[in-house]
Amino acid sequence: MRIRLLGGFAVEHDGKPLDVVGERQRGLLFRLAIDAGSQVGYRALAEDLWPDDPPENARAALQSLVSRLRGQLPAGVLASGPGGYRLAIDRADVDAVRFQDLVAAASAAPAPEAPALASAALGLWCGEPWTPGDGYDWFQRDLATDRATALRLGGTPSPAEPDAGEPGPAAIPAALTAFVGRDEELAGVTGQLERGRLVTILGPGGAGKTRLAMESARAHRHPIVVELAPAGPDELWQAILGAIGRELRSMNESAAASTPAERVIAALAGRDVLLVLDNCEHLIQVAALAAHELLQALPRLHVLTTSREPLGVPGEAFVPLGPLDPLAAQTLFDDRVLAARGRAIDQDEQDAATRIRERLDGLPLALELAAAKARTMTIGEIADGLDDRFGLLSGGLRTVLPRHQTLRALVDWSWSLLGPGERRMLVALAIYPAGVAVADAAGVAAAHGGTRAELDVLVDKSLLQRTGGRYRALETIREYGIEKLAGSGELTRERIAQARRLAQATAVHDAELRSAAIHDAIAWFDAEDDNLAAALRFCAEASPSDLVRLTGGCLWYWIVRDRNDDAIQWIAAAGPYADEADDDWQGVFVRAAAMMMRTFSRGRRPEIDQGELARLSDAAARTDHDIVLAIPVLVRAFADTPEGDVWMRNIRIPDPEGLPLTPWGRAVLTVARAAMSQNGGDLAELGASSGRAVELFESTGDRWGMALAQQMRAEWLALEGRFEEALAMSDASTAAMTEITSSWDLLQQQGLAVNLLIRLGRVDEAQARADRMLAVARDSDSARSVALACAIACFLAIELEDIERARALVAELDESLAEWDDVPPQLHAMAGMARGGVASLDGDTASAERELRVAAEAAVESNDYPIMAATAVGVASLAARTGRFDEAHLALDLATVLRGAPDPHNPLEVRVRAQIAAHATTARPPRERAVVDRDTAASELAQILRR
Repeated sequence: MRIRLLGGFAVEHDGKPLDVVGERQRGLLFRLAIDAGSQVGYRALAEDLWPDDPPENARAALQSLVSRLRGQLPAGVLASGPGGYRLAIDRADVDAVRFQDLVAAASAAPAPEAPALASAALGLWCGEPWTPGDGYDWFQRDLATDRATALRLGGTPSPAEPDAGEPGPAAIPAALTAFVGRDEELAGVTGQLERGRLVTILGPGGAGKTRLAMESARAHRHPIVVELAPAGPDELWQAILGAIGRELRSMNESAAASTPAERVIAALAGRDVLLVLDNCEHLIQVAALAAHELLQALPRLHVLTTSREPLGVPGEAFVPLGPLDPLAAQTLFDDRVLAARGRAIDQDEQDAATRIRERLDGLPLALELAAAKARTMTIGEIADGLDDRFGLLSGGLRTVLPRHQTLRALVDWSWSLLGPGERRMLVALAIYPAGVAVADAAGVAAAHGGTRAELDVLVDKSLLQRTGGRYRALETIREYGIEKLAGSGELTRERIAQARRLAQATAVHDAELRSAAIHDAIAWFDAEDDNLAAALRFCAEASPSDLVRLTGGCLWYWIVRDRNDDAIQWIAAAGPYADEADDDWQGVFVRAAAMMMRTFSRGRRPEIDQGELARLSDAAARTDHDIVLAIPVLVRAFADTPEGDVWMRNIRIPDPEGLPLTPWGRAVLTVARAAMSQNGGDLAELGASSGRAVELFESTGDRWGMALAQQMRAEWLALEGRFEEALAMSDASTAAMTEITSSWDLLQQQGLAVNLLIRLGRVDEAQARADRMLAVARDSDSARSVALACAIACFLAIELEDIERARALVAELDESLAEWDDVPPQLHAMAGMARGGVASLDGDTASAERELRVAAEAAVESNDYPIMAATAVGVASLAARTGRFDEAHLALDLATVLRGAPDPHNPLEVRVRAQIAAHATTARPPRERAVVDRDTAASELAQILRR
């Protein structure tokens, strides 16, 4: 990660800018950055961040602020240490700190070496240092002093102008604006020219090919620049002659030279010249022939061309020119806005400026045109106006080529150079926002009436990019293509072709999700996500039958990836059109999923239409799709459950052996039996079903299903006291889930692992797991993941009686819950237990009872019996702590009934039972195992808490 403080504030990681949101977060990052690599103590940080109005609990406030900042930075960058925090980057990664270090080195260096070091320091000075507000004048004074020192030591404010040597025959016009962000490409041109004699700068219109060529030419002793934009095919040689210049012609022209080509060769013979042929794309054939002829005739000649496609001459080398990197795009846009309106982009405008840079693909010309609008429009208005980018970005640059005066003219020029087939494929690719995978290219091209070869031609012409195994078009090109399709009346036809092609592909990759190829299938769905979303939105408006097929093809992917909101949204949209869709498995899957969604509504027994269920079962039986075959069996199990508040506890999944299911279907029903057995307290069935599920999923190769089975097996092994085996099984489950599902699912698994390590007495390992778990959750930028990780880590801190850590984790937990709209009752119960545990450690019995009452009510609402059992143990602990041992005994009895068995290995339960035994006057027999309904559970927990 790199941080810029000189001339403005910017953060970059892996070549991409990071937006650090929040004034306090930026202030904290600044304070740590100026001591990069060193730990800064709590007190120093608090005094600088809150100089005038420190919070009541500065350390807790700082910890919360660190948590929010850490979530915006790369993993591991913001490190904690005893007594403070450290930014784990090199000092050289912060320009202001590197500036100071170079000045210090110059001051200590021998006199001959000092000027070079001082000049290197001054080369970093892009403007006055940025600070997050008042109170850092000492930092600005230190840098000003260092700058004066660098100048005194002989440093120069900018690199010396290159030695132009003997003037070239044609003067290159001076640059009117700063050259931004192409240093690597400039070095690439130099290197290619050293190795070969023909170099082509390739790139789309507006990428800055001409500007790069001019900068490269300035470094050569004898450059000749030929502007070919206004030339026709018959005028190329005359254009070169016109650029050569009178003096050079008179010295070298042969009297016998008659054709323009011969005159050019005669004029350049024996000279070390760099011939720049700018804008070759519309003359590509004659430009290629001319370059070839000149290079053969003139061994000392070098040729640099700019074009949107290769010349195709032997020995041609290339310097590809794409969009600016994000940091360079920011610098260019900021500079041009400042020039246009006389003031820099302020902090409130940064989000809009970022949107502009991203939507304009970092193309320099487009950014120039947008910045020019800042004279009459706000940055926010420019960003909003990009929905009509071709109307917005016009005018403002009168002296450039006509095709560079507006964004539309820029793309029109490229369009005019395409053949019919290339145009057809360009507009077809416009409706694929995520581009097209190389592996899918032939099929996609055929679906739209084209060929894979036409896609490659578009790459050669810089209208498509082939990167990361995909063909992609810049957003500006896509907008242009969509406009063309709409104007020709073909947009709907092409979008339907896209939807049907994607539906076919999802059917193939859906099957792979339940096999050993699951990682490849997930990678495909992930890469196609934007394309699928665009097709779904279109189908929802215009093609219901395609909506059903596409939704059915994506459903299992959404479930596996824990993208429940997507699944719910599109099931609701497609469901009404799938009621009679029995002709393919996708339609039946959507109908079945809609029924499942109703069946699994939180806390309510499902209302199931038996006739509808029978029709669904008949339709499923006519398919061979493993999920579709299994769903009616699951729904019927729910429908057959007796009514009552404990219906979820009484669900019985049938034994899948003998049912007309695929091997995967039998495996998934078996793991469902294990899950329902755990919730129902049937530990014998949990053990049998979890073991069988592991075997079945191993035979299918489905790592996602295997992870579920292994997790259920680990739960059973833990209850059996086989902790080492349980930990190994839980870790295997986590390994299987990695790169498949969300951090939420992984955190649930890690919570069990932390608990197991505590039971094994491996406290340091448990703490290390909890720390890693928190780091993963914070990096996920998911409020629910952070909340779950904080709850698990807080229980560990309470167990270790680390009250300071527990308080901080509860504060972060509450902050995360506040950002989450639909918190499940299980997590409310965990949060209540965490708050109650902290209050209990503080000796605040009233608060502890209040929080545990909240936890108990949420646990009962969840119908999650393991959560209810854990809450009952928490209630027992509080009762024992306050001397109410009969109530503690009652709570432990209740936990045993809810869990299905005692848990003699739970450290908290063991301590409570020891306290009860030490104060018992008469032995109390354990409660007989019985079904505890919701009302009974609620009333008994509440009675204990009321004393």
